[in-house]
Amino acid sequence: MAKKRNRISAEMSKTIAESSPLIKKSKTSVLKIPEKNNSSNISLNKLLMNPYQPRIDINIYTLNELISSIEQNGLMQPIIVTEEKENGFHTIVAGHRRYEAFKIMGKSEIPTIIMPNLLDKDLAILSLTENLMRENLHPIENAIAIKNILDNKIVGSQNKLAEYIGLSKGYVSKLMNILKLPTAIIKKIKMDNYKDINILVLLNKLNNTDQMLEAYDVIKEFSRADAEKYIKITYLFKEVSSKTIINIKESKSKISVDIDIKELDHSQIELITKEIRELDKKIINLSSSWN
Repeated sequence: MAKKRNRISAEMSKTIAESSPLIKKSKTSVLKIPEKNNSSNISLNKLLMNPYQPRIDINIYTLNELISSIEQNGLMQPIIVTEEKENGFHTIVAGHRRYEAFKIMGKSEIPTIIMPNLLDKDLAILSLTENLMRENLHPIENAIAIKNILDNKIVGSQNKLAEYIGLSKGYVSKLMNILKLPTAIIKKIKMDNYKDINILVLLNKLNNTDQMLEAYDVIKEFSRADAEKYIKITYLFKEVSSKTIINIKESKSKISVDIDIKELDHSQIELITKEIRELDKKIINLSSSWN
């Protein structure tokens, strides 16, 4: 049966997004940021939110930590804003959490670095590379931020965006692939804070949502190697791999089970347990037919 896919809606984006950064600081930047010593104070009342800001919700706990840090050490890094528009306002490019922290602290002004001549593409990509790199964003949140840029045609392709933000093309492709997972899986992995992209991509190869949920519930505490082996053996290459682990022979009057117990890992134990459950059902059915 073909896999049923679902689109990531705005509501789903809001449900699963919170805050934090892609991977490591991008080695390549779409724009050169002015030096910190060129900063100046701007009134909070003259600042507008970036319409391309990928962070949907701000985590209250990390925001309180930021406020505490600012109170003790001052603002370590000015926020980045656009040059003043005709209406007298600046748009925040990066630094929304710092802006919110200053508002809560009752400040009237905040140190800023002004970046002139920014286009919509610059706003979107710079916001992604600067704002998201400050915490440890969940892969799903990274993927949504990238998808929004692509959907709005701010950048023409995944490959081009990967170049702009300093990520490999393969990694960006994997991020987009995990957005194809069913909603039920996405909610679970976000709630559990499960972040292994390779395993999530592998889950996406299973036949349906039930199989994905069943597999995920088993492998979510496994190492990557064990999780990968379990999914491949149990769902993708079961007939080939299971012969070396458990061999069940059946005849009209006899069922024999041969298990290789040498160096069993978690995935193999789970496979054996699954096979034994199936065997138990067969035995019960056979017993019923004899009565």
